[in-house]
Amino acid sequence: MSAQLTAVCQGTRERPMNLMQRWTALALLVVAACGGGAGGGAGSGPAADDATVSQRVVDYFQKTVTTPGLSFKVTKVEDSEIPGWRKGNLEVSLGQQTQNVAFYVSRDGRYLFRGDAVDLTVDPLKQVRDKIKLDGEPSRGPVDAKVTIVEYSDFQCPFCSRVYTTFETQVIKEYGDKVRFIFKNYPLTSIHPWAEDAAVASECAFQQGNDQFWTMYNGLFSKQSEINKENLPVKAAEIAEAGGLDVAKFKECLEGKKSLDAVKADESEATALGVNSTPTFFVNGRRLSGAQTYESFKQLIDQELGAKG
Repeated sequence: MSAQLTAVCQGTRERPMNLMQRWTALALLVVAACGGGAGGGAGSGPAADDATVSQRVVDYFQKTVTTPGLSFKVTKVEDSEIPGWRKGNLEVSLGQQTQNVAFYVSRDGRYLFRGDAVDLTVDPLKQVRDKIKLDGEPSRGPVDAKVTIVEYSDFQCPFCSRVYTTFETQVIKEYGDKVRFIFKNYPLTSIHPWAEDAAVASECAFQQGNDQFWTMYNGLFSKQSEINKENLPVKAAEIAEAGGLDVAKFKECLEGKKSLDAVKADESEATALGVNSTPTFFVNGRRLSGAQTYESFKQLIDQELGAKG
């Protein structure tokens, strides 16, 4: 695999999470039942109350995960989609960093396994697509296109800029109206000081129209090397003026961060999808991460265009 295929922007808000996942995995890999007994599948004892389950889970991980400074707290226990099992959330914290770990526990509070239940009767790509909001988002291409590509990106990320060039000069040029392209903001604020401001600027442009968004999108990526935290407002205003936007309205929105909620909504959606780096693409629900080559896009797009239905 080439370096280009795996080149992504990852901020420190992702890296601590991955480290904590490795710590918790030490215990989670050996979670098993204690003692013997016959039958019962998910446990045949009387149902345990939430407080008992929570205390057992916390006690277990406090004894088995010995990394200094880690704290554990069960924040949720509720009925699950699996008969005989409940599901919960274990919050693992180290200082200001927190990792949420999903788990399932038998109703009697005896058995636990970590992870998410998978319904093999449901199309996993449809599950991904159902989590992505398409209406009312910056888009190009026909709504009924057979292929929909969604990108989660960061205007300051160099790899996002690289794939921007690939996408604009090759993918869009080659496929045109055969695909629909949706852009979502995922600024890595821990390593990119002006990324969130740029995301806000793009959403301020979008408030004036879809075409106005793409004007800002093109301008921010094409001028990425010229922009810094201090001059972002000026550069964005220049892009807005050159693109025929209402500059006064745009500046008011940017200065007041009036579109920040839209940026945060994109971030929340990305998190729900497991996005942890930029750029990340979903091609009809299939994930592509990193500064992908044209050939990588072509392979997936051609596959989807050739699919039945």
